Amino acid sequence: MVNEEQTDIPLKRVELVSYLILSAFGLAGWLILSSLAGISVLVGGLMAILSFQLMRRGAARLALDPDRQGKFWFILKSLGRLVGLGTILYFLIRYQHLHIPGFLVGLTTVQLGIILTAVSKLKRLLA
Repeated sequence: MVNEEQTDIPLKRVELVSYLILSAFGLAGWLILSSLAGISVLVGGLMAILSFQLMRRGAARLALDPDRQGKFWFILKSLGRLVGLGTILYFLIRYQHLHIPGFLVGLTTVQLGIILTAVSKLKRLLA
C-alpha cells in the first residue's frame, strides 16, 4: 500500500524542472531563431514560474488558515495576480516588444515541468 506522502508531486522539483526547461528553451530560441526570441522565452517563463511560486505560497498559507477570511484573501490575491499578469501581457503584446511565439513557449514551462515531474513520479511508483 502506498501512503499519501509518496504520491504527492514535490513542488520544489516542479520549479527546478521548470527552470531547466526554461533554460533549454531560452538557449534554443536564442541560437536557432534570434536574441529577441530567446529573451521572449525567458520573459514568458519567468512570469509563469513567478506566478506559480506565488500561487504555491498562497496555497500553503491557505492550508494553515483555511477559515473564511483565509479563502477570501487567497482568492483576492489570485485575482490581483491575474489582473497584473493580464496587464503586463497586454502591454507587451500591444507594443510588440517580444517575439510572441517565443513568449508563449516560455509560458508553457511550468506546465511542462508539472507533466515531467508527474510522469517521473508515476514511473517510480510503478517500478
